[in-house]
Amino acid sequence: MRKVLYLGWIGFNNLGDEWMWEMFNELAETHLKKDEYQVIPSLPNVEWKKVNEYDTIVLGGGSLIVPGYVDLVHEALELGKNIVFWGSGHDRLHQWLPSADGRLKPAAALETAPYSKKLKAIMEHNAYCGVRGPWTVDYIESLGAYSNKISISGDPAMLMNALNPVDRSDRSVQIGNKRTIGINWGTSYNRIYGGSEEKVENALAEAGRTLLALGYNLHLYSVWGPDKEALARLYGKIGHDERVTMDPKVYSAADYVQLLSSFTATINFKLHANLLSAAANVPFVCIGYRFKSFDLMHGLGLADWIVSADDTQLSIKLIQKAQAAAAWREGYASKLEEGRQAAYQSLVTPFREGLF
Repeated sequence: MRKVLYLGWIGFNNLGDEWMWEMFNELAETHLKKDEYQVIPSLPNVEWKKVNEYDTIVLGGGSLIVPGYVDLVHEALELGKNIVFWGSGHDRLHQWLPSADGRLKPAAALETAPYSKKLKAIMEHNAYCGVRGPWTVDYIESLGAYSNKISISGDPAMLMNALNPVDRSDRSVQIGNKRTIGINWGTSYNRIYGGSEEKVENALAEAGRTLLALGYNLHLYSVWGPDKEALARLYGKIGHDERVTMDPKVYSAADYVQLLSSFTATINFKLHANLLSAAANVPFVCIGYRFKSFDLMHGLGLADWIVSADDTQLSIKLIQKAQAAAAWREGYASKLEEGRQAAYQSLVTPFREGLF
């Protein structure tokens, strides 16, 4: 019996991380024989740092290509363990660099030589390496750790409707009648571009008031328990209008998808709020609050639908892009389906090829 350790930041009720683990587990139950494989998630009560006790180490979905997790995976590699990267990504804050095409680009990462050496060894000797997006690939390449084994898998949360397709045939009628914009807000404890959630919150409040004036309803929602206080502040700044719903409840991923499916479009702060909208096939505008947001959106071919959290015209751009995304609904849905199928074909590969 081979013991497979799934590494992820799970067991802390964070929607995105739990969701990605669920997608991995669903594929494992479908493709891995129970009498041959035991899959163990890195829950708090599991001794997951004792990598010598496992046969395969899976660096799962999330921003785990960072010091700490990489050190642990390298330790496993030196012990002769099998290594699989499954939708992992990199995340950080950085300075922006000007670029010829006018898009934002991150300054080069500053990592230690020992870390870069470890990452290079892992990239050269893993059994499979699917990473979240092109910005993660650039990060790996900038450290001299690039390998031709690397492929862009997309975020594992994109698997939801690839594994369980849903009927969207009648949703356009429902959405056209309701004209509701979903707004996701929460906190990252000011660890965002610009360093001020207050400025972003004020811009969101201004955008919300304008959208109300344009005839939309608003549904404010969070995806993490600690987001409740921030959501209440935003609600207060928009004004207690009967067309505004404040919804601090944290749902399961499937329940969020059902909720969002009747919206016209969404504006999202947290990374996986965007992916909930993607699963519901609802156009969305991403507030780029960290490196990982840009990694995701560029990987999906949706770079036009992200606005950096430190953009001086944040409010105006969110209003414009939310309306434009809603108007481009069919095109947006087509891009999401491309991303969904690409993610599935990539992330199912280690299962189909027996790489665990």
